[in-house]
Amino acid sequence: METLLQDFRYGLRMLRKNPGFTAAAVLTLALGIGANTAIFSVLHAVLIRPLPYPNPGELATVWTQYQNGGQTRVPGSGPEWVELRQRSHLLQDVAATWVSSGALTGTSEPEQIRIAFVTSNFLSLLGVPPQLGRAFVPGEQGTGAARAIVLSEGLWRRRFGANPDIVGQGVRLDGRELTVVGVMPAGFRVIFPNDASVPGDVQAWTPFPEDLARQPRDLGYLRMIARVRPEATFQQAQAELGGIARQLRAEFSEYASQGLDLDVEPLHQDVVRDVRPTLLALFAGVGMVLLIACANVGNLLLVRARGREKETTIRLALGATAGRVVRQFLVESVLLACLGGLAGLPLAWAGVKLLLLLRPGDLPQLASVNVSITVVGFAFGVSLLTGALCALAPIVACFHSNLGDALKNASRGTTSAKHRPQRILVFTEVALGFVLLVASGLMIRTFVKLLSASPGFESDHVLTFQVAPPRVRYRSDQDLKLFFRELQKSIADVPGVQSVGAVSHLPLDDYPNWYEYYWPEGATAQEQTTLMADHRAILPGYFKSLGVPLVAGRDFNDFDDRQRANAIIIDESLAKRTWPNQSALGKRLNVVFVHNFSWDRTWAEVVGVVKHVRYENLTTEVRGQVYVPYFQSAREKLAFTVRTTGDPTPTLGLIRQAVAKQDKDIPLYKVRPMEAYVVQARTATRFTAVLSGVLAGLALLLAAIGIYGVMSYWVAQRTSEIGIRMALGGRSGDITRLVVGQAIRLTFAGLATGFLAAWMLTGLLSGLLYGVSANDPLTFAGVSALLSFVALIAGYVPARRATKIDPMVALRYE
Repeated sequence: METLLQDFRYGLRMLRKNPGFTAAAVLTLALGIGANTAIFSVLHAVLIRPLPYPNPGELATVWTQYQNGGQTRVPGSGPEWVELRQRSHLLQDVAATWVSSGALTGTSEPEQIRIAFVTSNFLSLLGVPPQLGRAFVPGEQGTGAARAIVLSEGLWRRRFGANPDIVGQGVRLDGRELTVVGVMPAGFRVIFPNDASVPGDVQAWTPFPEDLARQPRDLGYLRMIARVRPEATFQQAQAELGGIARQLRAEFSEYASQGLDLDVEPLHQDVVRDVRPTLLALFAGVGMVLLIACANVGNLLLVRARGREKETTIRLALGATAGRVVRQFLVESVLLACLGGLAGLPLAWAGVKLLLLLRPGDLPQLASVNVSITVVGFAFGVSLLTGALCALAPIVACFHSNLGDALKNASRGTTSAKHRPQRILVFTEVALGFVLLVASGLMIRTFVKLLSASPGFESDHVLTFQVAPPRVRYRSDQDLKLFFRELQKSIADVPGVQSVGAVSHLPLDDYPNWYEYYWPEGATAQEQTTLMADHRAILPGYFKSLGVPLVAGRDFNDFDDRQRANAIIIDESLAKRTWPNQSALGKRLNVVFVHNFSWDRTWAEVVGVVKHVRYENLTTEVRGQVYVPYFQSAREKLAFTVRTTGDPTPTLGLIRQAVAKQDKDIPLYKVRPMEAYVVQARTATRFTAVLSGVLAGLALLLAAIGIYGVMSYWVAQRTSEIGIRMALGGRSGDITRLVVGQAIRLTFAGLATGFLAAWMLTGLLSGLLYGVSANDPLTFAGVSALLSFVALIAGYVPARRATKIDPMVALRYE
């Protein structure tokens, strides 16, 4: 311990004696360690930290699969939930939810809130007790049950003034009286995978008022969650659910025709399934940045070790052990790395702020990202590892040096072998930088492609808002039709409005898409359970207001109602799949219509074909689309699309007046420009592209510094040789070509290795790319040119300095 303290004090003195060297090394390491710490804070919050529930490792999502139609991750039906609870022995319990919205009225202005209909065991299964009152009990679910509601802490505080006596009081939701039985604690949120369409910002929960067991077996809309028994594994639970699915297929024809299967996934693993590849790719990127930083600092330490060769060899000659010398190098390197880690913590904090600013909406866990004790511990561990890595180069160089040469101080020339470790480090920097720059270039090109990707509609100058008339006052289809028909006419009369339409499911919204089987005339029984399409009810004018091109046929009109034959409009992808090389107009499909809140299968004639609209995301065509006229298939809510001549914001006040004139107790909600949905759909790709661009910029900067440092040292070591060359008539251009050529050769060797590595590794990013291949030649060529240019500049500066060497001064060094 005494000698270790001596090494520590000696290392501090040496760092103080060389402030320029210390500052350069600390800053370089701070960039690498800070970037790693910032990304690790995200990794810790999203992938490592358990979900905020008791015993979160027992929680699982349960998905339905239809083998006949190739449909995976499908919501379940009410009877499925009942059968699972009765038949499973390895699942402690199974709960289900479906998220909708409702109008909260009463003491103040009406407000549309996001509400989750749940099974009575849903909150108790999650295991988080309410901060006031209680969770639901079995008698509060089903037909004829007492209507109960549990509020979120935010809604309770904002709407009810944090009234501690709220439990037992009544609230009016969609015109019905519900009794508040509890208030959930602050920060409580339900966490589901993104494709489950269960948003985390639910403001209230209420039990299903229907008897789920009596619903159709093929009506899948429930998102199910389960808790696996502690003594069981997920593999055992999956095997049991597979057996239950076989039983259900054998007992019920609906399940047999669909090829029903059941899948159970650990909840945490399922929640992060989409973001895991992105975060791991970013973490690999910052790891490369740190390795490049280590190579740079290793080069600095190597240069410094060259200057201390006499000191080291004298120590060894006087009896110092090799272990003591190695420890001295390690202590100094670790001191540098720890200083770099301390300097990197503010950079990590700034990086976390940037991450929070850029975070996509589908990563709610990012809101809890911070530089915690765990993250600081990670930074300390990375600092120690970095110190050990940085010390490798000078240690190896030290024990490969010749004792006699060092004592003679033969500085009149340098050999290629002497510079080989530095060349290897720069070679490594360039190769790693190439891989990182290519990955970043692919992500940036993906984002650029995404900016120009057509969603199938025109989002500019379109205002959207949603309206949901309460069922208690609008009991029939006719009531809803009259309300929406008059509202559409009133909005169309607002100054500045060009066209008005409405749709049951807005593009890129988080409201669950509704999709069902469809089939043409003459389809076999198997074909009737093969293909699914999104079903959307629209008002006439929807396509015009959203700029969706009509390919063939006509749009709906006010006469497409229950008194006329059923009509539908389909998108071109469904038309080509169903009737390839034929016109779809006049042909019939079997689809689902909604009549008085019940689902009815019927035949409908295709009267129009429109372009495909990307409703779920901007990069993939998920399913074909069937549009039904609202006046033939009414829904309880509609999203309006209002196209205006300019900025739609000024028309909002007049639109609110039009809605209030129809019904003052119906609030508008999700009021936003259509462009906001498009921007939100790009945030995940923007998040990855910006971060990878920042990392690539760091890698490029560090690689340039590394090349510059090596060439500067090379020039300094060959001062006498350069002086002799110039004294013998060498021209400045020759000297410049000599130095720059050395830098270019070094760079090209790194580029060749980096090219091969990138060619093999970028395939791992294919799932994150859009509109560009993983081995895109333009990206590879551009990165090669960029790194070559940077190497040229980094080598030119010391080359210019070499041409300024005075031959007489250089010869005196001899």
